[in-house]
Amino acid sequence: MIADALKKSLLQAAIQGKLTEQLPEDGDARDLLREIQKEKAWLVKEGKIKKEKPLPEIQEDEIPFDIPENWVWVRISIIGEIIGGGTPRTDDKRNWVNGDIPWITPADMKNQKERYISQGGRFITKYGLLHSSAQLLQKGTVLFSSRAPIGYVAIAKNELSTNQGFKSITPYHFAMSDFIYYFLLSSRDEIERIGSGTTFKEVSGSTMKNILIPIPPLAEQERIVRKLDELLPKIEALKVEENKLEELEKAFPGKIRASLLQAAIQGKLTE
Repeated sequence: MIADALKKSLLQAAIQGKLTEQLPEDGDARDLLREIQKEKAWLVKEGKIKKEKPLPEIQEDEIPFDIPENWVWVRISIIGEIIGGGTPRTDDKRNWVNGDIPWITPADMKNQKERYISQGGRFITKYGLLHSSAQLLQKGTVLFSSRAPIGYVAIAKNELSTNQGFKSITPYHFAMSDFIYYFLLSSRDEIERIGSGTTFKEVSGSTMKNILIPIPPLAEQERIVRKLDELLPKIEALKVEENKLEELEKAFPGKIRASLLQAAIQGKLTE
């Protein structure tokens, strides 16, 4: 459909730096990265996150497209912590009864049209959180379903948790959440292609950590998000009209046949 192709092209233009103007006063994304590294070092020192092994250097043949000079390519785990999820034992009522922590599964996001998500169909208790591999994710964390299927994306509107079907990204700089959200939307086909598995495809934590993301300066990220927020609803409106037209086209032959038969038995088809 035209709307789907337009959406894909628009998102691709956005993450390649072709949707907005690069302004000298924006500075350089490398300055933003230095701020992130300071924040990350502080979190490690405070024991809030673990110190990670050094990531492999980005090779020239890994870079999929050119970006503006004041942007920078990084592996996604440089800008945010990659967090999985878990499912508390369903046969232990202490994990579920009177739970007040929203617990999200990929199925909860199947019909998710909004960017932000606050809850799914079930809630877990604090006991369930502490006695499973589920994690409490901060507001602003970008949820990404990593299996069954790969590619649902949303931003946590409040603290919540997920099952093991996610590799979510908690940014070290929460002002980047919306840009990361749009990047993942634009890249989900490519991410799905690098998934692996026999029963079903899945994106592992190590694969997710090594995904390349182009980073603009923060001011340009905000302009990109504003522009996408302006244009994407228009494309969604076009998609609605396309769906209506498709339904009419499907119904048209049947309606014509019925009209012809009706005209025939009423004597209106022949002289």
